[in-house]
Amino acid sequence: MLKGEPTDGGAADDAQLSQERLMTVLRAFAAAPASEELPSLVLSQAVEALHAAGGVIALVDADMVEPLVRQGYTRSELTACGPLLPGDRSLPLTWAAATGEPVWLVSQADAAQRFPRIVELVPRDERAYAVLPLRAAGAVLGVIGVSWVEPHAFSASDRELLLGLADICALHLQHWRRLGDARTDKDTSSGRSSSLGVALAPLVQALTGSDTIEDLARAIAEQGAAAVGAAFSNIAVVERGPAGDTARLYHRSTLVPQVAQRYQTILLDCSTPLGAAMSGRGEVWLGDLPQVGAQFPLLLADTSAVGLAATASLALTGRAGEVIGALGLGWDAPQTFPAAQCDELRVFAKLVADALLRAQLLAAERAALERSERLHHTFTALVASASLSEAIEAVFVDGTAPYDAAAARLALVDHEHPDTLVTIAEIGLPEEDLEALWKPPVGAAPCALADERLTAATVYLSTLDDLAVANPDTKAALERAGLRCWVGLPLRSGSHTLGALVLAFSRENALGPSDMTALSDLGAALSEAIRRAVDRDSDHDLAVLVQRSLLAEPLPDLCGMQVSASYLPADARYGIGGDWYDAIALPDGRTLLMIGDVAGHDTSAAVAMGQIRAAARALAPTHEPARLLEELDRFVTAATSQTIVTAAAVLLAPQQGSLTYSLAGHPPPMLRRPGSKLTLLEQVDPPLGVMVATRAQHTIELSPGSALVLYTDGLVERRGESIEAGLRRLAAAIDDGPAGHADALCASLLDRCMRDVPRRDDTALLCAVIEPHGPPN
Repeated sequence: MLKGEPTDGGAADDAQLSQERLMTVLRAFAAAPASEELPSLVLSQAVEALHAAGGVIALVDADMVEPLVRQGYTRSELTACGPLLPGDRSLPLTWAAATGEPVWLVSQADAAQRFPRIVELVPRDERAYAVLPLRAAGAVLGVIGVSWVEPHAFSASDRELLLGLADICALHLQHWRRLGDARTDKDTSSGRSSSLGVALAPLVQALTGSDTIEDLARAIAEQGAAAVGAAFSNIAVVERGPAGDTARLYHRSTLVPQVAQRYQTILLDCSTPLGAAMSGRGEVWLGDLPQVGAQFPLLLADTSAVGLAATASLALTGRAGEVIGALGLGWDAPQTFPAAQCDELRVFAKLVADALLRAQLLAAERAALERSERLHHTFTALVASASLSEAIEAVFVDGTAPYDAAAARLALVDHEHPDTLVTIAEIGLPEEDLEALWKPPVGAAPCALADERLTAATVYLSTLDDLAVANPDTKAALERAGLRCWVGLPLRSGSHTLGALVLAFSRENALGPSDMTALSDLGAALSEAIRRAVDRDSDHDLAVLVQRSLLAEPLPDLCGMQVSASYLPADARYGIGGDWYDAIALPDGRTLLMIGDVAGHDTSAAVAMGQIRAAARALAPTHEPARLLEELDRFVTAATSQTIVTAAAVLLAPQQGSLTYSLAGHPPPMLRRPGSKLTLLEQVDPPLGVMVATRAQHTIELSPGSALVLYTDGLVERRGESIEAGLRRLAAAIDDGPAGHADALCASLLDRCMRDVPRRDDTALLCAVIEPHGPPN
């Protein structure tokens, strides 16, 4: 790093520092008179901005490399600065002048190896050098050499700063050579001021203050033209996407709205000048409308409509030479684009590219910070998780979101069949693609989740071609689902394989090295949470035993109706819930049906369920549904450790042909009446434990042959699917279900809604069918 530059601020900080130093130089140039002292100012500002020990600017002509100004050299060391012969390549200055290539010497030892003569002329213990050609009008005008008394590695940020300074110095040195009758000589072909720094300084100020890509692009579109004597400016910013790269355009606000609307996004191809510049041409110079019409005939009308007669488009590149955008400029008069003007525009484009790169790095750092915060939340939730369901929620809600995963799947080894992986959770893929997409790529079993050949290594397939090679049979499904990148994380506890977590992405090369490290840590934390959940299996078995014992009593024989119920515990890995149901025959011939769900997935939830169920039985003979729930509200608040309980209380009176109900935060029961559309018993009040003073109660008609279905959320909820979809599935199953037999209806609903679905939550189901001809006398 250059002296005074931070060593731990990251790439965005480096880029920001470079921008600030360039702006300092530009401000100094803008404030300086165009006089004979300009070369000294150029050198002093460069040495100061780089925190260097000294420097030299030399002019190059056919016969001599002649020093123009020097700083920081002793009298005995001046020989190293010249005059020098251009063909003598034994010194860094003459090498750069002859070849037009920069010279980077990181230490005195490096200098001694490449240029032994410089060590003889400047005999110091440590000396690092950077020598850069000053190009103007397509030729090497001179060279600038800068030296330090300590070694330097010359990072990518350092080199970007030095090359940017060289470009600016070259322009001002060229202006100095053109000094004549006036201090601000005008280029007669375009009317531009020769002092580019004067015009650029306000724009660089705006660019430095722009922290987002949007703000920066707007600043360039609004102020860029004035900086280079143009009438119009815009900028295209490349956006990477799974379907290919495009570029978003930012125009001046005064652009004709119809034209701006047509050019919001462009392709990186030769259909537009900006697209052509980005697709490989680098620069597109169109000096008049005939040239526009000849090369881009479809753009001629729009170019003329906005009052432009000439345009220039220059690609913007990043540090590795990758295209990150393009700069567009337009003039209201034809242009000849002399070499001096083109050089100025290239320097301008370089400054814009640096600023855009800085904004992109800042955006990446903000995204990385947000990702880090979410991952920290995930790790905290995993450490605190008491069941597998809580661990899955932590990973699928917060753990995968920061990486914009399009799909994810978690599978665990079946402890009864160690060669089989069982899917525990998945999101992001349509049902028809699931089986095809999760087949095992050859040699990449953890990614596959469907093969016994599990390894301990992470599998990363970064492109669609890699995916297709690993598993050719899935290519069509992959393309249909838009998946282009895939990572599989093995989940292990010691030497024991627990399973694997797979993430899939809609863009290629979605993950960098730091992402892979973070995901490996995520896999390790998830493995530990799974191990703890497995250790709790005995607690789960106990809770299931408690649950089943409380629900094991046979349902009563009821007058005028059939009742059937079923309870399905969640899979062991998800813990035990607090779902319950009851059917209570009342002395007056009516029947109270109840169903509820106690929050939690542990033994305490099962115990609380038993307490609430017993309280409801005691209250049932003397309380209508709404009053019953009000009493249970107070009971839950005072007598249990549970904070949230949902419940439904339905009072059936077949002899009177009525149904009265009240709901406390519970999914709506469904009533199928002969000849009528399925009815949802809605109008839900808050759950128990919230302390509602007065709960609502509703009464509707109950006809012979009707079927009533009460259920808990485990019957209708699936990960990655809305609750509305689950309710529609259940409603369709009820409509299609058998009539007249409660047991058959109950079995049919479980088959339609729960078949081949991982049981992430426990499920209670209670079905009642009213006898077709009413109760016997």
